[in-house]
Amino acid sequence: MFAKKNHRLIAGILLLVLVMIGVSGYRYESKRTPEYAMQALLTGIAERDEKTIARYADIDAIAASAYDESTAILARDIEALHAMYPQDWFFCHDTAFMEQYIAERRTQDLALMQHAWSLFLQPDAIVSNADDMDDAAFVAKEAQDIVPHYKAELLTVTPEKDGARASALVEITGDASAYGQLVPKMQLKLTLLRQPDGQYRVVRIANVAENFAPVVKGIEDYCTMKGIQ
Repeated sequence: MFAKKNHRLIAGILLLVLVMIGVSGYRYESKRTPEYAMQALLTGIAERDEKTIARYADIDAIAASAYDESTAILARDIEALHAMYPQDWFFCHDTAFMEQYIAERRTQDLALMQHAWSLFLQPDAIVSNADDMDDAAFVAKEAQDIVPHYKAELLTVTPEKDGARASALVEITGDASAYGQLVPKMQLKLTLLRQPDGQYRVVRIANVAENFAPVVKGIEDYCTMKGIQ
């Protein structure tokens, strides 16, 4: 049971990373610049406009790369994580076990994340009875509660010289509430690629590794807050 909850929390944090980007806006004139793509994406997420989000962000690619990078770190550093969080049964394994476990769950976990994202964009579809919620509904419902406690600021957008790609830096800050202090502050470095039509699209979170430790701490603090551990 606990392992199942931990997986839905990992998926939830990755979902929140995508959602929290959208609490601030930015405006530029040209539609074929990475700055415009970021502004449109931020606005689309804030308004839960699925069509706009899909145009300016490859959510499946972002989720898959973040999942693969974070779970690779999880497997590699499992012994260190167990030393830091000995109360967490999920960390009481070795690297070989975790690599096999993650490989077996990857397709299922990514499908869960995709479903949770869809439910977040359509909150009326989430059942109100907690006993009837599946994992995706649980993640989406928790996102509804947590996201309002964060704000995001787009710090920079930097095109590369060849114009084929760009990077954006977004800073996310939590408020003084218990939810807002789960991950008090973090920065996301986003990679954008220019598409055949000249538009830019976010395809990857480029700094998963540097955010891994604070996100894991946020998960552990969330478990403590909710009485899971």
